Amino acid sequence: MIEDAMLDDARFDPVQRELLRLTDRLLGAIATGDAATYASLCAPELSCYEDVCSYRIDGVDFHLHLVERAAVARDGQPARWDILTPRVQVYGDAAVVTYTRLMTYHAEEGTRWETFNETRVFARIAGEWKMVHFHRSRT
Repeated sequence: MIEDAMLDDARFDPVQRELLRLTDRLLGAIATGDAATYASLCAPELSCYEDVCSYRIDGVDFHLHLVERAAVARDGQPARWDILTPRVQVYGDAAVVTYTRLMTYHAEEGTRWETFNETRVFARIAGEWKMVHFHRSRT
């Protein structure tokens, strides 16, 4: 989640705020299993490097399967996520969003946290921002 207070005019311009909100929507779609929203925010040729995979994954279909599974398998889903120290770099019709994602989990044995450094690359395609690549690393 990104708090509105973080999106102030002094830190981010309107395009940067739009990209941060899109990133937050992507993460929300993952957390709630909303594959339709996730697909609408991604380019079909999405590529990524995941922290649990030693090679590049190409195509949005792989991710849609995982997002759909999250909708039915709520075990292990974070109680909340937070976008920390975001940076948005815009270069015309391309943009890079980097941040640390803090994920909070509640379980019988107590609360635990995980953090990941994430990079999301967006391209403006037919007037709309679409995620075309992401990279996720454990911290």
